[in-house]
Amino acid sequence: MFDLGTQFTFLLGPVYNALRDEFLNQTNGTLRVLDDPNFAFQIAMDLCYRVPMNRSELPELPSVSLVFEGAEMRVSGDQLLYRVPDLVRGNDSVYCFTFGNSDLLGVEAFIIGHHQQQNMWMEFDLVKQRVGLAHAQCDLVGQKLLGLG
Repeated sequence: MFDLGTQFTFLLGPVYNALRDEFLNQTNGTLRVLDDPNFAFQIAMDLCYRVPMNRSELPELPSVSLVFEGAEMRVSGDQLLYRVPDLVRGNDSVYCFTFGNSDLLGVEAFIIGHHQQQNMWMEFDLVKQRVGLAHAQCDLVGQKLLGLG
């Protein structure tokens, strides 16, 4: 389900666990995991990291591809980690993986939230039950449509 009312993306438990394990594996040595087994951001996002506050940007992150029948949605960069507002541990900000476990929400569904839909052209063909996806730089699209770019 593509949901503009949900901020982040939630996957069913087994799928989320596989993605979480792979993301942990690929960021091992690059990011420092928040070691607090009792912390979960927004109930279902349990993979969080400590990032030094003096760091100007996040390290390079692996991308995540969501594959649909006939379409692929690639999520990368700042769409993968979200800085938890006002949460500091020592001299570190806390960032959480923007994918969560829908089982922890009590919902059996795949929900793709608006955080991952940023800078995507999306077209829904309801008659043929298809979706089309393409990356776009939305801040420039508005300028071009208005003749400013």
